Amino acid sequence: MPHVPALTLSVFMLGFGLSMAMPYMSLFGVKAVGMTPLQLGVFLTLNAVSAVLVGTRLARWSDRWTRRKPLVLVTLAAGLTAYLLLSGVRSYPGVVATGLIFMGTAAAAFPQVFAFARVSLTGAPGDLPERAVTVLRSVFSLAWVVGPGLGAAVLARWGFQGTFVVTAACFVLAALPLLGVPEKQPPRHRAAPAQAASAPAPTGKLVWWVALAFVLYATSMSMGMTMFPLFITETLRGSEGQVGFLVGLCALLEIPVMLALATLRGLPGTQKLVKGAFLLFAVHFALIYFSSGLPLLVTTQAIRAAVLAVTAGLGMLYFQELMPGRFAAATTMFANTSAVGGMLAGILSGAAAQWFGYRAVFLLCAALTFGGWMVMQFIVKKKAA
Repeated sequence: MPHVPALTLSVFMLGFGLSMAMPYMSLFGVKAVGMTPLQLGVFLTLNAVSAVLVGTRLARWSDRWTRRKPLVLVTLAAGLTAYLLLSGVRSYPGVVATGLIFMGTAAAAFPQVFAFARVSLTGAPGDLPERAVTVLRSVFSLAWVVGPGLGAAVLARWGFQGTFVVTAACFVLAALPLLGVPEKQPPRHRAAPAQAASAPAPTGKLVWWVALAFVLYATSMSMGMTMFPLFITETLRGSEGQVGFLVGLCALLEIPVMLALATLRGLPGTQKLVKGAFLLFAVHFALIYFSSGLPLLVTTQAIRAAVLAVTAGLGMLYFQELMPGRFAAATTMFANTSAVGGMLAGILSGAAAQWFGYRAVFLLCAALTFGGWMVMQFIVKKKAA
């Protein structure tokens, strides 16, 4: 697999850029632009709506066209433009417009890069392509180990302007390695006649239940990620450095779990792992709700790391298994569950924080994640029926 280094560098730089900016987006909205919690929620919701619409359209084009790379480069160029604009724009309408037009398109960079990587690795023996994608996902998490802490340092030294300029540069560095990776045609999925009317059909019908469970999970994850920095700085009176430390710690702990999932044999099935992760995530949010200082928050980040390693590392492959031969559509559907979750999370978290305080958001997160676990329970019973 000669192109793995280039793909690895591209994935790392994409994750690195996002990890420098995303943990502080809520702080940017509240402190730099002067948004209320509800305005912040509206901004994040509109971004998510744009991400779903644009990402779905690009996924359809990607699976139909013979060349995927131009679409990948378009999404990365949108990220460059978005963060360059955010480095200077401080009016609420201008920030919202930037989110709708450019950040929504840039959100498609993640599924497009991974779909391009999966097709580029086609032809490797055995299950190496699937394992390579899982390793690439761990590289993405590795970027989140150093990104938030460095983002906090850049933010303290050069403010939001410097943070967003560095993020924009990372999108350029993510695009450059892909220029040397040749295009490959994805294999066309053809089911055997005996299979066409049996196993794939009922599994395909259940993909929407899986998507619903992931939307509930993603809603709680997005709500928690958005309000976590504000909970630490406003409710617990902590510092931005503590935010960077906790976010980076979570990403650091994700990596060994992800690598274990990619290398160990004899693990439970994907569905069982996802179901257990959802239940564990509800516990994570309950602990944050009761936390009053750094020690318990460190414990919550260890739990969060295990959950994200399962859902991020295996979730993408889970959808690709449910939609064989449609790598861009499956990866985008997985990413769109996060976007739809973000869409719902923006309004829900903003309203809950404004009316009940930041701490109450995490109780709502626990309830939503438990709802996702209940949907997965339903899926298990339906498949067994």
